[in-house]
Amino acid sequence: MRPPLRIEKVHWRTRAKLERMYRETDCPRTRVRVQMVLLASEGKVGPEIAAVSHMSDDTVRYWLHRFIAHGCAGLIERRHPGRPTQVTAAIECFLLTCLEQSPRVFGVPRPTWTAATLAQVTWQRFRVEVSAECIRQHLGQIDMVCRRPTWSVKHLAQQQPGYAQKKAQLRAF
Repeated sequence: MRPPLRIEKVHWRTRAKLERMYRETDCPRTRVRVQMVLLASEGKVGPEIAAVSHMSDDTVRYWLHRFIAHGCAGLIERRHPGRPTQVTAAIECFLLTCLEQSPRVFGVPRPTWTAATLAQVTWQRFRVEVSAECIRQHLGQIDMVCRRPTWSVKHLAQQQPGYAQKKAQLRAF
């Protein structure tokens, strides 16, 4: 069995920085890591911290070792590796412009936008290949959606004189 890992005497400035990080960080992973270190500085041991943070004892030990080696900076969430996004700021601006206008303005013979048509127009304008799924996800991040239209002629019927009376007569039957 491994000996318990303890953090002895955290300097008051470091503790103040940890408490500030805990309060101000937007990243939940960083907050949990800081919480682990704060609990360890209060004398708690790995299994106790693991129970409070809902992490494994090995994870707690990893982050405590990382704090000992790198300080507060070692707890901050780093960028995750992966493919960089193809949707740049210029493409995002273009997508928002597209969504404000009809697809027909951009030469698309459809009455409404779909993620696939937005991807096609993006290719034509920027020569950047972006999948429809990528467009859909990016629009979701900026609180916009492309959905299949619900076809209805109700608005045309309501413009006709006598629509309300005809509808009332139909309900009577």
